[in-house]
Amino acid sequence: MAGTITAFLITYWFYKSAEATDKNPLSSAGLGFLSYLIPCIVWTLTVTPGLRDAVEHNPGTLSGLFVNYAYILVGAVCAIGFKFLHFKQAKS
Repeated sequence: MAGTITAFLITYWFYKSAEATDKNPLSSAGLGFLSYLIPCIVWTLTVTPGLRDAVEHNPGTLSGLFVNYAYILVGAVCAIGFKFLHFKQAKS
């Protein structure tokens, strides 16, 4: 649920930024969504299984919470970086 809400917020953020810079809002919103989704999927498939294994050996710590929601942080950071790269070109 939290990942879906984050994806919608990032998509909306890209859409509004595209409107403000006279770029195509729909393609920018799609780029925003993909710049969040692809890193989330890659993180979930490659890194999360190893982290879950480590948490199973040390239960009861806050690291379990990190493992469950780290993909959101990774996706958001990638989307933020991509946004600044994408819209930096419009200012030049």
